[in-house]
Amino acid sequence: MINDILVFILFFIATIFSSWRLKLFSLKPSIIGAFFFLSLYVLIIPGTILVSFFDFPIVMNAQNVMAEQTFGLTFRYTFISISLILIFVSLLSFYFEFDVKLNSVKVSKDIALFLFIISALVVFIKVASIGNIPLFLAIKGDSEGAALLKAKVLQSEVGVGGLFIGYVFAYFPYASLVYSCLAKKIDSKSYKLIFNLNLFLIVFYALYDMQKSKLVFVFFILFVLYLKYSKNINYFYVLVSPLLSLAILSAAFMLLHETPLGDVLTAVAARLFIGQTEGAYMIYDVLQPSLERITYGMPLAGSFGFAAIDPAAEIITIFFPTAGDAWVNSNTYIQAHAWSIFGELSLFIAPFFVAVNILGLYFLRSIFSKFAHGYSYAVYIVSILMLPINNDFSYFLFFKSWLCFLILMIFYFAIIIPSKLILKKSF
Repeated sequence: MINDILVFILFFIATIFSSWRLKLFSLKPSIIGAFFFLSLYVLIIPGTILVSFFDFPIVMNAQNVMAEQTFGLTFRYTFISISLILIFVSLLSFYFEFDVKLNSVKVSKDIALFLFIISALVVFIKVASIGNIPLFLAIKGDSEGAALLKAKVLQSEVGVGGLFIGYVFAYFPYASLVYSCLAKKIDSKSYKLIFNLNLFLIVFYALYDMQKSKLVFVFFILFVLYLKYSKNINYFYVLVSPLLSLAILSAAFMLLHETPLGDVLTAVAARLFIGQTEGAYMIYDVLQPSLERITYGMPLAGSFGFAAIDPAAEIITIFFPTAGDAWVNSNTYIQAHAWSIFGELSLFIAPFFVAVNILGLYFLRSIFSKFAHGYSYAVYIVSILMLPINNDFSYFLFFKSWLCFLILMIFYFAIIIPSKLILKKSF
């Protein structure tokens, strides 16, 4: 009990400190502050408290077969890790400006239109390469087929992608949306149509494979940009945006999981709060730390003969050995994934790597803003707001955020330089 109180005190201090430095709870949040608010204070912290202290059930009532000490251990590891991340990044903010002054970002209508055209092409290639579309299967009533196809998309078993080029399909359309949004805020008349086209495209792209989190991030990104831009915040939008997200999530549950209308709100709440952290409990309960897992998610790992299993997928085979192919893994805060590799050292290693990834993105933005100002800021915003802190530690361990940023910049220059030469026009 005393240990838990001390952890709460550390967390409280970290929250106050980071709220001051990063504007966590402000209606004018920093980009980093908004990211931490959603990913930690909405998706991780409430669920951890509910399960650890209020006996809320996790998937398939797996908590009934867990050791009692698992609940306290999960709480302590999670909250210490979060506290250290907040402290590390807040300390760095004294020396580095992680936020973005959106009104000073340079944009161009030609580039906004060009990015949308390329984004539409990227989406078309990705969707066409899959064949059947999970969303359409679900609408037709084939929820099982939709779930199985969704799992194949998640595991990259179908559709174009792979190392390097996969980042283009995963993030470029979002960067195009953010660029058009930045442009629209500066000159709404000239850029409104381009923004609306981008929005329509990205909503479809976020929904086609039934990965509900993607659409949440679309609304989240736009909501953050709205708050940062608006001189006078319309509180109607502040209220409607979360409600709209919940309504779309509810529809997705009803389509994909055939959840009855009366149970859908409970299912959504469980997915948002409990579902984002339940994998951590299972990892701490049954796995033992092993450095053999360090190669999971490593670029080109297969070429070197490494074949480590995702800890979040490994626990499914242990707790639910008869689970079907549609159940790929269980979401978990990255600290649990790091613990499965490094043990107690992960309490420092995981926060350190998260902070270094964010710092690296700042430097990459500073470098590329000299050559592609508005686009580099759009990529930076997407890279920060979509960091998978409640999913995959390997993304931070192998600095995939940096690799993603570099790939998106290289892709941009690879398509825009030839276009300039062909059109003989300055974008």
